[in-house]
Amino acid sequence: MSDDEMMPDNMGMGGMGDDVDMSDDDGDMGGEPPAEFPEGITKEILKEAPGDRWKKPKTGDDVTVHYVGTLEADGSEFDSSRSRDKPFNFCLGQGQVIKGWDLGVASMKQGELAKFTLAPEFAYGAEGSPPKIPANATLVFEVELLSWVTKDDLFQDGGVVKTEIKEGSGWKKPKENDEVKLSMKVSNKDGTVIEEKAGFEYVLGSGAFGPLSKTMDKALQGMKKEEQVQLTCTKDYAYGDERPDGVLIDMTLEQLYETKDVSFAKDKSLMKKTVQEGDGWETPKDAKKVTLNVSAATDGEKAPLPGFSAKVLEFVLGNGEVCDALECAASEMKKDEKAILTCTAPSTCAEEQLGLASVSAGKVLLTLELQDFEKGKDTYSLSEEEKVAFGTARKEVGSNLFRKGRMNLAMERYKKVIDMFSYIDNFKEDNKVKAKELKKVCDLNRAACQLKVKDYAGAKSSCNNVLKEDSQNVKALFRRAQAEFGDKNFMECMNDLKKVTVLDPQNRGVRPLYKQAQAGQKEEDKKDKGLYAKMCAGLGKGPIPPPGKEKKPDGDEDMDDDGCEEENPAEEPPSDKKDEVMAEAAA
Repeated sequence: MSDDEMMPDNMGMGGMGDDVDMSDDDGDMGGEPPAEFPEGITKEILKEAPGDRWKKPKTGDDVTVHYVGTLEADGSEFDSSRSRDKPFNFCLGQGQVIKGWDLGVASMKQGELAKFTLAPEFAYGAEGSPPKIPANATLVFEVELLSWVTKDDLFQDGGVVKTEIKEGSGWKKPKENDEVKLSMKVSNKDGTVIEEKAGFEYVLGSGAFGPLSKTMDKALQGMKKEEQVQLTCTKDYAYGDERPDGVLIDMTLEQLYETKDVSFAKDKSLMKKTVQEGDGWETPKDAKKVTLNVSAATDGEKAPLPGFSAKVLEFVLGNGEVCDALECAASEMKKDEKAILTCTAPSTCAEEQLGLASVSAGKVLLTLELQDFEKGKDTYSLSEEEKVAFGTARKEVGSNLFRKGRMNLAMERYKKVIDMFSYIDNFKEDNKVKAKELKKVCDLNRAACQLKVKDYAGAKSSCNNVLKEDSQNVKALFRRAQAEFGDKNFMECMNDLKKVTVLDPQNRGVRPLYKQAQAGQKEEDKKDKGLYAKMCAGLGKGPIPPPGKEKKPDGDEDMDDDGCEEENPAEEPPSDKKDEVMAEAAA
């Protein structure tokens, strides 16, 4: 039987058929075999694929096989690619071969040899394929999957077909707004080169490839690092009528730059772009020594910053021995990782050890490499006593940072201690008491830091954590009052201050803050009164006349039952006796 006889037009082969869907949504793993084949197909693996091969072809791939076909009835051979010494190639799942082949080959790995026994409905059916294959014949095929070329119809309309030339490595794929480095060549169908770029840095979604951008973005989102592909594009996905025959795009994804927000506030003021992946998965732990090479510092125009001196810095992470930018970046780097750190808050990059005592540029780019870091235990693996000792030491570090004005770094130290003692039910009683006290102090100190950076919601949350355990904690009440004042919740502020006055009558901070809250509330009342008056005036002084009736002249309207009269602007709003209550509370 010739190659053409393997795909007769009159047999009604229907791709993958309705029984099993062999496609794979993400296009990575290829078509996974069904849990079991439909009744009428059996498979026996004669030779396993090499152990490092796990991928399987999927619908649309061009597969290459060797096969030997025999009749189950008498074992006679009716066809063999091996006897012709010519492998057979077909497009999987497109009905080019008998249905049993489409289903069977989709279950194979490269290098696998399998025997498939196919009932007539999955082979040549009631008609057979005379003269060698009789009607209603059950066939046996030994099939070896030699290789395949992955092809994807990117837009499911034949406009762009992606052919994988070389498989990529890893598992990461770029997405919109990610930056990549690639090489690409655009050619006419006759091979003449239209455009070529090498080592080109491109942001997906930026449109930098003009009319090719949509095609490039779609292809890149399905690629891995070092993958090579060829895109066969119609004119609608390339240059339009300018090149009516379409184009070929040969592309290699050389590098995928992972960009991460490493700023304290996650406000994108510190963005770390990895240009060389590090080893393993570990990142440095708090209070451990790191070795960081800072090799370049430029402004937004990539001009060197004056005074900068490249240096390898050794410092203990979290202790504030370097600027905030380096603290943030180093804490989220892996060993041997290289990265570009973009700082849009230049004050966080001021580092005397690098000759950058002050920075005037609006944007700073630092080139970093984490050369090494000290390994250490995870806090969860510490004993109770070790946790208490570590927490006490880190609380002191946070307090020193607070005194130096390093609020964000101090908050991080306090938060790590708080998190470490989130569950202490199993602690010994003595350690439990110490842990609770440490947690309380760190929550209070963290609230003080949050007030400094005007994170009023965070400060209230920290204070509430303390008040859950100690409802009469004066510091927590007073700092919550300060946060309420910052959020212009003046009534809540005054309520907390009244509680402070009862618990600590000599507290000197209460009276000035209370007066400010009173003044703020009065101002809010005036604004509310003016808004209410305007709202009433806007409603008009009378009802809207029904259709067909004219509105009465101005000054002659009747007052609607639900109408509003403007309040006397000179009249003070009813007193809520704030002064009297405060006087009583302070007595």
